[in-house]
Amino acid sequence: MNPVGPAPEPETVTLLNTSPGPVELAGWTIADRSKNKQSLDGTLAAGTALTLSVQPPVQLGNKGGIITLLDDKELKVDGVSYTEHEAQREGWTLVF
Repeated sequence: MNPVGPAPEPETVTLLNTSPGPVELAGWTIADRSKNKQSLDGTLAAGTALTLSVQPPVQLGNKGGIITLLDDKELKVDGVSYTEHEAQREGWTLVF
């Protein structure tokens, strides 16, 4: 969520495929609180994780926010909201 070090620091989102099969990410996006989107691509094999560098215009606010995972039909697959307190914890991972 909030990498260790002075701002601005590189932020990441990690996706974990807990399903028994691969997930094709073409057309999928992550979105922030302001509905700014970042496109995804590639295939996420069953049981594997993919760490993405968050790219503008997507921003993960240090005063709280929302991260949403949308599929290729723009439907919400998963999401998380986080508080300012959670965002201030440097080096911690927020799981959703």
